[in-house]
Amino acid sequence: MTTLDQAKIRKTLLAFVLGALGGGGAMAAFLWLGFEPGWRVEQVAVGGVGIVYLVTGLFTLGGALMPGMGARVLNVADREELVEMRKMLVGSSVSAIALGVMLLALVGSGPGGAVPDVVVLAAVGLSLLTIGVIGVQQWRLYDELWRQLSWESSAFAMSLLLPILLIWGVAVHLGWLSAMDPLLVIAVAAASMLVGAFIAAGRRGMLTPR
Repeated sequence: MTTLDQAKIRKTLLAFVLGALGGGGAMAAFLWLGFEPGWRVEQVAVGGVGIVYLVTGLFTLGGALMPGMGARVLNVADREELVEMRKMLVGSSVSAIALGVMLLALVGSGPGGAVPDVVVLAAVGLSLLTIGVIGVQQWRLYDELWRQLSWESSAFAMSLLLPILLIWGVAVHLGWLSAMDPLLVIAVAAASMLVGAFIAAGRRGMLTPR
């Protein structure tokens, strides 16, 4: 095994450990709070997906803003590549954080919820506006590869989401299952977007340790 291979393995392990500690700690804290009386499985599901987005966004944003540290944990070749990609990474990170905050705001909302409806509506509106504005700006920064990756990510997300909703809808229509809770629909949709992005990146070799 070469020194370069050993460095890639150490880098991958470091990123895994940091991600596991951050994500696991946040998830553990959320699940501990989620077992309060009255919390439903759907609330825990949408909150769990929200935490994944939030932790991923914060992790990537920290690495993009501090390229010296980011080059050691993010999957980039070196510090220079990270600096070149900073604008795209910051935009993607902020979008992920906005989506995560929106999902977490939904957890405590609804009839009898602790989060007022106006706060939830503001969180949803601001998050969608942020994601939309950043998406338009990001598209101008993308080269052909990144634009194709974006389309593929969306296609994979829809390929995952549509069969789930279709099969569940048919089962409900036939009386085999109860209707899916709106929060669960949101959680499945958000999770499909995340998984779709990982599949698209993996097919392009972007998840290979560098």
